[in-house]
Amino acid sequence: MNLLHEKTKSALSEQDLNLLHIFHALGKLRPYLPVMPEHLDDKDVVEHIDQLILRFMKTQDGIGRRLIPLIVEAIEPDTAEMTFIDKLNRLEKFGLIECDEWNLYRKLRNDLTHTYPEEKEELVAAINEAINVVPKLEMTYRKMKSFCQAKILSTGTENG
Repeated sequence: MNLLHEKTKSALSEQDLNLLHIFHALGKLRPYLPVMPEHLDDKDVVEHIDQLILRFMKTQDGIGRRLIPLIVEAIEPDTAEMTFIDKLNRLEKFGLIECDEWNLYRKLRNDLTHTYPEEKEELVAAINEAINVVPKLEMTYRKMKSFCQAKILSTGTENG
């Protein structure tokens, strides 16, 4: 097996685990949805919110830093000079991500990361938006995973 194959298996495994934890956290949060500012004072609810936020951020980061570059490497002979925007455009052409979808995930990740405790309303809004976006994020990941399974993992070659 080649390096691209191994890196792809690892990236997919990481995202599968992140999504498993996201949906576990969502299951625990279900009685509290939509999240309200007073929920941020309940340590048990906050524990599940924290897990959701952490795994949302890890999923967004893992897809951006690992999976997207691997997919582009599998379809492009030379990616050394490509910007991240160029890579996103290639994925869009292959139907793996929608226009401006990545910007939504990045904005949410930033809102979840850079909202301070005294900004409860803003944080709650970001948490609820992330909860609403999880199915779309999962769908995007599933499309990327299917592509990887068909184009990279099925053959084990770089341009499979």
